[in-house]
Amino acid sequence: LQINQLMRYHFLQILITAYIFVACNNQQVNSPLTHQSEPSKAMDTFQFSFQNANPKAQALLTDEFFFSPIEETGPFGSDDGWEAAYGFRKWRNNNKAKSPVIFLKELIASWQYPYFDYTETDTLKIKEYIEQKKVLSEAEIETNIRLLKTLTANSPEKSGKALTDEQLREVVLSSQKGMNSLYLLGQDNAIIGIGFAQLVLEGQIDKEMKSVTITAIKRQLLPMLLNQYEEDVREKRKDQLTKMLAVVSKSES
Repeated sequence: LQINQLMRYHFLQILITAYIFVACNNQQVNSPLTHQSEPSKAMDTFQFSFQNANPKAQALLTDEFFFSPIEETGPFGSDDGWEAAYGFRKWRNNNKAKSPVIFLKELIASWQYPYFDYTETDTLKIKEYIEQKKVLSEAEIETNIRLLKTLTANSPEKSGKALTDEQLREVVLSSQKGMNSLYLLGQDNAIIGIGFAQLVLEGQIDKEMKSVTITAIKRQLLPMLLNQYEEDVREKRKDQLTKMLAVVSKSES
């Protein structure tokens, strides 16, 4: 490739990687288990907040970050945690007696994240999972190729000859490398979001849900996952995860 095409190639890799994570191959945003429609949001003004929390949860959740909608490490601050928490609240209305883990499994399946055992903490198996590439179907590849063409139509990086469909295919396939670490983070954020959502709503966490929530937090506290962050972020994240672990461990089940 010529220099300008090479630059464009790398730009597209970054673009498609970011898009795939945010939209999960365009499936998550369309899932009935995730974002509510705008009319539904307008009618339902509930927020996970200290004021709306069960008294038992209020006694445990004394730090502001627990209820922050923007604190990435907080239960409700990440995209996946937010989606999972509010989705669980809606699901819970008609599933009072069911385990929250049922909703968790349905949610992760709807997002089409590559499967990873919720109870796994073996660092070798985590490393193996992280290094795997998600296998895309031909339909997904073609969809992402069309997406790239649309996203880059008015891009400032469009100088030079456009990449061929074959080159775009290579961008899509190569963008999957390293994505599983983001999928694992997203899954763990969803687990934590559901666990804390139940705590806030009901003052306790279902026994099975409590177990997988503790495991998800401990997994994210592993050095191999913590060390992916810059040092200043790492220390803050470690502190907040440790506080969440303490809260879940103290919660009733």
